[in-house]
Amino acid sequence: MSLLTAVPPHLLFLAAALVGLLTADRRVVAGAGALAALVALPWLLVVPAGAHLPVRLFGATPFGFEAVLFAVDPVARPVGAVFALVALANTLYAYATGSSTRLLAAALLYVGASLGAVLAGDWLTLVVWWELMAVAATVLLWGSARSVRAGYRYAVYHQVGGVALTAGVLLAYSRTGTFLMGETALAGLPLLLVLFGVGTNAGVLGLHVWIVDAYPLPDVATTVVLSGFTTKVGAYTLVRTLPEQSLAVAYLGGAMVLAGVTMAVLQTDARRLLSYHIVSQVGYMVAGIGLVTAAGTAGGLAHLLNNVLYKTLLFMVAGVVVLTTGRESLKRVGGLARRLPATAGAFGVAALAIAGVPGFSGFVSKGLVTSATAAAGADPLWWLLQVGAVGTVVSFAKFGYYAFLRPAPGTDGVSRPDPVRSRPALLAAFTLLAVPCVLFGVAPGLLVGLLPPGASAAGAYSVSKLADAAVITAAGVAGFALLRRPLARLTPVPELDRLYHPLGRRLQDGAARAAADAGAALGRTADRVVARSYALASDPDRLEEAGLGPASIGTGVLVLALVVALALAALAWLG
Repeated sequence: MSLLTAVPPHLLFLAAALVGLLTADRRVVAGAGALAALVALPWLLVVPAGAHLPVRLFGATPFGFEAVLFAVDPVARPVGAVFALVALANTLYAYATGSSTRLLAAALLYVGASLGAVLAGDWLTLVVWWELMAVAATVLLWGSARSVRAGYRYAVYHQVGGVALTAGVLLAYSRTGTFLMGETALAGLPLLLVLFGVGTNAGVLGLHVWIVDAYPLPDVATTVVLSGFTTKVGAYTLVRTLPEQSLAVAYLGGAMVLAGVTMAVLQTDARRLLSYHIVSQVGYMVAGIGLVTAAGTAGGLAHLLNNVLYKTLLFMVAGVVVLTTGRESLKRVGGLARRLPATAGAFGVAALAIAGVPGFSGFVSKGLVTSATAAAGADPLWWLLQVGAVGTVVSFAKFGYYAFLRPAPGTDGVSRPDPVRSRPALLAAFTLLAVPCVLFGVAPGLLVGLLPPGASAAGAYSVSKLADAAVITAAGVAGFALLRRPLARLTPVPELDRLYHPLGRRLQDGAARAAADAGAALGRTADRVVARSYALASDPDRLEEAGLGPASIGTGVLVLALVVALALAALAWLG
């Protein structure tokens, strides 16, 4: 065992999180987090392909099984490397915006759990990191007063998804006798349960409500950290889950693109708008991965890598806007291009990338997904993705116009104290994410070189793709120009949370009443049993009359012992 395989990189983030619990010095905690990322990134790039850490848990007992605590393959390597890069940028951003050591520690724990899930080589290890990721994310949400209730709902959503995932994994184990990913073929009920759990984390349509409920509310650094990992771990795990082509899953991705972007266009809250674009952008990943072709999987993963970069950068920009103006609504901000030139520049790069403009990373990865879709003959899906791309341009034309280009309304033009604690750290965070957004766009071979086999940089800038991008961009800009006034008059748009949350409260109240009634009934039964036992014990003659003499009691104990022994023997035989 070499040093590279002896210490998995996600453990470095857990160690950094521990530092956050031992000291109140923000610089020390941020430094520990940055160091963990700076070590993890090259580790993931240079560790030999196929490196893994196998163990046998519970040894030679009947309950023993093989596990792989981490494994590096062509799918895990690029996702883990980008996670490490984004973790470094997030640490710098959290430090720059004044986050507490508690938040930094929880963020580092969350990143470590996310990376652990990506590198897991067996399903049980994945489940452990999956649950730790949900716990850390809930702690992050509870760190802000505005998002405590949303954090509770987040925990409920993810525990339901986690239970489904765990049940599916255990059912698969009962059929195959192994947790190893390469040897566990998911099918039938186990596959459906795992898909439900993975879909909850990925935020697929109908299970996405937790994203738009939780992400717009907490401290801006918390939103930045959360936006980059949970849904991407879900999309990544979908690669490990689908055994064969599933056009239903691919078309679900297309529906996510269209529904997410439609709701985003209708939003006025900056972070809520970006939250809907998480749903939309994950839709591209699900569409590509659902094809279960080499080209589709590579395209979906390429979009995952790019989306982690530019979406995190967009949430960073939104956070600076919120901190600078004290306003969440795009209707109440403006004129920030002059006041925040670096932030405006970062927005420009990220917006052009997510809109799929040539020269930026999103153009390349969207092209890979749409090419794979066309090759699979899924023409309606191709059109869904293209229409969704037009809506993306509309959304970010709207964001850019309201926040940076139009004159500042009301008091937003008044000078406010600079809320950023460290401008150099903020600029470094922007740069770390903006550079690959451009680099992967102008040199698509660099992006394709990170991917598993199936993608090609040849044709990335074909005439047809450039023409498609030109039409999409022009249609989106023209669409915003036509819709600007009607959109300005919109009121908040209802979502599925209007249905889910009241229903959840009723279920909670009903469960509480049922538990209280059951507890009361058990209490009454226990009282009667105790009273009856006391009466029998105080009168030996009545005990014999009831057939509970020493002989019968001894027989009962013997029978119980035999039943337990047989049960243990059966378990040992099944094991």
